[in-house]
Amino acid sequence: MQLASDYDEKLVDLIYATVFGEATWHDFLSKLDEALPGGITGLLYHDIRQRHGAIDINSRLPPEWSDNYSRYYSRINPWMPAASVRKVGVGVVAEQMLPRDKFVRTEFYNDCFLELELESAVGITIDRADGRSFLLSTMTASADADANRAAADRLTRLAPHLRRAFRHFQAGYRDRVIAEVGGAVFDAIDMGVVVVGYAGRPKSISDTATAIMERTHALRIGLTGAVKLADPEGERALAAMLEPDYAGPRVVTLLSGATRICLVKVEKDPEAAYFEGPTVVVTLEHKDTFPVLHEKRLQSDYAITNTELRILKAIATGQSVREIAEGEHRSPETIRTHLKSLYGKTGTSRQSDLVRFALRWSGR
Repeated sequence: MQLASDYDEKLVDLIYATVFGEATWHDFLSKLDEALPGGITGLLYHDIRQRHGAIDINSRLPPEWSDNYSRYYSRINPWMPAASVRKVGVGVVAEQMLPRDKFVRTEFYNDCFLELELESAVGITIDRADGRSFLLSTMTASADADANRAAADRLTRLAPHLRRAFRHFQAGYRDRVIAEVGGAVFDAIDMGVVVVGYAGRPKSISDTATAIMERTHALRIGLTGAVKLADPEGERALAAMLEPDYAGPRVVTLLSGATRICLVKVEKDPEAAYFEGPTVVVTLEHKDTFPVLHEKRLQSDYAITNTELRILKAIATGQSVREIAEGEHRSPETIRTHLKSLYGKTGTSRQSDLVRFALRWSGR
């Protein structure tokens, strides 16, 4: 039989072996399973604001059970309200989150927990930020809170090591994404890049993105520190992409005035998703950097006149009808007449559609 101190030392060794790439989180979690009867250990997170969580990094949970937890049961996990406000770094038994007589009457216990012949759990909050808690929990077949207490106390002893490892991996995944995006590469082609993370907070903003933000209103940093898009459609798309269960398109392209915006949802493995959270890369391209239209072919295919072509180019760079009228030395009514002709020839019905049409006929 292992002495408690020997077991603790092995667990600490595994934590740092994971940090240095000599072991995996699965190795550590599997070792922690041994602390309790029928133990199943996992790294999970829970967002109390969104009432959503996941436990994709675990020792031996059936994938279907983990999927069901993420899709539904995390939202009704009766331990999470208390777990989301408890002190960070202190191991607890489940009964400290909710008395057992109440727990066994919940849907979570009867329809989810009993499926794996589990009765209780111990856990610890490793870190918390913006309503999002990062937790470690060992679920067990033991319903004896007193017997489970030793395992909870062990988590308290492991807390400083877990927090260091968590911060190491969190920083590592963040830096890797930023490096892979390569802001300097995009700067070279006059395209701005903003890497957006949990709660809409920017992880990095390239120099070109900063310059575009200074001269347009397409994207800004709000009072809460979150990225905000002026275009309502873009704002909704960004918010949706940052949801943990987002299942929409990975790429959304739109126009905000004279700024072309592309939102890209970064796909991640479970480990990266846990430590770093959701990530969306936003690229910005201002009218000054828009490529030239394929004018001759465009005029040939759509019978667009020289005047209409000039108006189309002006619309694509964000000019208003009045600005175009001044540049053409025509009245706004005349420009609107040309616009109606352009709508008919290009199959569009509004100026934003014309901008999209122009971009399709650009050099990119």
